[in-house]
Amino acid sequence: MSVAPVGVYALGISTVPVAGQAVDAAFGPLVGGFIKNPLFAADQGLTLPEVLFVDPVNSANLDGTGTTVAIQPGGTYIIRAQTTSISVNAASAGHRFSGVVFQAPTPFPPAPQPGPFPPAGPTTLTEVIAAYLYQQYADDDDLQAFIAAWNSIAQGYVSWFSDVGLPVYTGLSGPLLDWVAEGLYGMKRPALSSGRNRDLGPLNTYPPNTLAPNQRKRIGPSNVVETSDDVFKRIMTWNFYKGDGNVFNVRWLKRRIMRFLIGADGSAPNVDQTYAISVTFGSGIIAIRIATGTRDVVGGAIPNRFGCNQFPPNRLVTTPGPTPGHFALEPTFKEAMDAGVLQMPFQYDVVVSA
Repeated sequence: MSVAPVGVYALGISTVPVAGQAVDAAFGPLVGGFIKNPLFAADQGLTLPEVLFVDPVNSANLDGTGTTVAIQPGGTYIIRAQTTSISVNAASAGHRFSGVVFQAPTPFPPAPQPGPFPPAGPTTLTEVIAAYLYQQYADDDDLQAFIAAWNSIAQGYVSWFSDVGLPVYTGLSGPLLDWVAEGLYGMKRPALSSGRNRDLGPLNTYPPNTLAPNQRKRIGPSNVVETSDDVFKRIMTWNFYKGDGNVFNVRWLKRRIMRFLIGADGSAPNVDQTYAISVTFGSGIIAIRIATGTRDVVGGAIPNRFGCNQFPPNRLVTTPGPTPGHFALEPTFKEAMDAGVLQMPFQYDVVVSA
């Protein structure tokens, strides 16, 4: 019997980013490890030492009740073998702690960890490394005031960037969304249309006597519409979402289509089924069909349900059922795919139908 090797790894985080808000510090499955709450306030990054709260089952609270364990300053929490993650919490933001975990290496591709998207709190550094005076100038009040003002201004910039969440485009709109999309992601807001540009000029692309020799003409789509913020963010999530991995297959494509249809403002909701999406492959063609609704059986050859002699043998009578509201974006998805703004393998031509 083969046993997976076990290694020593650092905790997922070493600081409580938001006061009173639990955050996962170690992700299961775990073989063992420990979490250390520093003894001194300076090592905790605080003015006074505080208790650290650890919970191996649920989200850690600040009461030390239930499954939450209070770790006093200088105390250590021993991690036992378990499959769930371990969360930590503290009364002050920036509370630092340390520790290691023993676990098998993460398999490839890694399994996505459950959690909200977009993230609820800052995902970047929240404090600057403060500037300070050399010791020989420490008794100069004017220079000390200058350094204090400098640190305050620098901290203001860092706090603004960490709180506004510029990389999380799902909460942005208008010109700020365009600026972030182009500046951080390199993507301009596209214009959707009924198709792509078509070039006339190469051999067999136009009838005789319609173009002069060596002339080329580009014909654009007949209708072009402006892309709303909601659709733009759905397109960005299609192009930049990494949760499905980098291997193109039917599952990858169907989950992306469903996420585009149900993910308002480019969010990434849980996709638990893709039955309404049909994908078939031909000679260099991918045919995508979206079942925008269901049909209800109202009569036919079903014994003991509709009575005798009401319908001929082998006949089934159905009526259109309700159409899910999120499939109202199916025409928009088709326009986005036809316009080429949704990234797909270049070897295939995509045909979308309802």
